[in-house]
Amino acid sequence: MSSGFGMNGGRGRCFPFWQEFTKCYVQTDAPKQECKLQFEDYQECLYHRKELLRMAIVQDEYEKEQARKEHEKKP
Repeated sequence: MSSGFGMNGGRGRCFPFWQEFTKCYVQTDAPKQECKLQFEDYQECLYHRKELLRMAIVQDEYEKEQARKEHEKKP
């Protein structure tokens, strides 16, 4: 959470990314261009979209490989 507090008290897992983003945002005149990477890191920490996409791609390739092996086994 951007407040800095996690679900169980203490520090949230994405708070360091939020701090980096806000630090960049405050220090620049063009935050949309210059802070894009920090914002993407923060979003990835929150939602894991890139990670989930990579996992789906790996799973699809695994299933294709398994289907190919099954097809080769059949006489």
